[in-house]
Amino acid sequence: MSSSNSSSDTPSVSVVVIAYNDAGLVGEAVSSALAQGPVVAEVIAVDDASSDATARVLEDLAAAHPRLKVIHRTENSGGCGTPRNDGIAAATSPYVLFLDSDDVLPPGAADALVRAAEEHRAPVTVGACVRRELPEGRDVPWMPGLYTPGEVVERPADRPELVRDTLCVNKLYDRSFLEKHRIRFPDGRFVYEDFVFTSRVLAAAPRIAVVGDLVYVWHVRRRAAQVSISLDRKDIGNWRSRVEAHRTASRTLAAASPELGHACQVKFLDYDLRMYLRELGKDPGYRAAWWTLTRDYLAGFDAADLDAAPARARWTARVLLASPAPPGDVERLMTGLAAEPARLLPPYACGPAGEPVWSEELPVPLDGLDALPASGLPPGCP
Repeated sequence: MSSSNSSSDTPSVSVVVIAYNDAGLVGEAVSSALAQGPVVAEVIAVDDASSDATARVLEDLAAAHPRLKVIHRTENSGGCGTPRNDGIAAATSPYVLFLDSDDVLPPGAADALVRAAEEHRAPVTVGACVRRELPEGRDVPWMPGLYTPGEVVERPADRPELVRDTLCVNKLYDRSFLEKHRIRFPDGRFVYEDFVFTSRVLAAAPRIAVVGDLVYVWHVRRRAAQVSISLDRKDIGNWRSRVEAHRTASRTLAAASPELGHACQVKFLDYDLRMYLRELGKDPGYRAAWWTLTRDYLAGFDAADLDAAPARARWTARVLLASPAPPGDVERLMTGLAAEPARLLPPYACGPAGEPVWSEELPVPLDGLDALPASGLPPGCP
């Protein structure tokens, strides 16, 4: 572990900013990192072979700010992993923070994270993150309630639900920890690279310190001409990439801890699956491709993973597995069980013994229905 002084006057952090064709926004991101004060020894901006003015913007900033170092890649990597790995390789500070070119670090973020890391000798320190919807400026907390400020998690396996936080940007990493365990992002054209990086971090079983401070502002620009990868869910390639990233992460976690691997599978059922299902859209070609890909993936899940998922996710997965193609009442699934909050919409059906089932056409048992609050129950079966 680092032995650097906890004072904010001691440079301690390398902030790695990655950018590709983001000349209009990267300056704000870099400036927010430089504004953290002397706790940030260096800002390493990696330009992933941009074709716009990103390189010039970064060089102009570097001329005015000696703490800014710019790396120009000569060939675009196709993803976010390789430029982040370049930044890690160039970093010289004890700690590393990651920042995307269209986001910002709020004032005091680096200092709060370093103080907690030093106090608790924690290789990983995490703080609060918000998704800021632009241009409205509405802040939506990321994974509210998952962390308790001041908490120190001795082993991730003690809190397997932490697999739900797949972000790499709301955390401070001890660089020696990353080096010791050879933790890097997937290289090249790998989408959702943070899923894999985070799984590798958790699999290495670090102590994790939690601060209550806001440490990252994730800008969400849904009306942008080119939306971010996480918002670009209109073709089957995005879902295929997410499934593959989850598959890799799940295997990594399961090899290190059965508890973490199990939690990762349950998270997929309750979060990823339901999020994409409620945005399934009406295109029949996309629906059919999505349904087939999802059924094939779910077929490999253990029964214990399905049983452990909340009812809304468990029932959703079982309806998918029971139907070779999107059923006629797929809209009921999209606007009901996949919704937030989930709802069990009519019509209601019963099996031979009077037990509640999804529908007469798909008599998937709705097990555990009797344990739901009365307000969430449908009318009784005849």
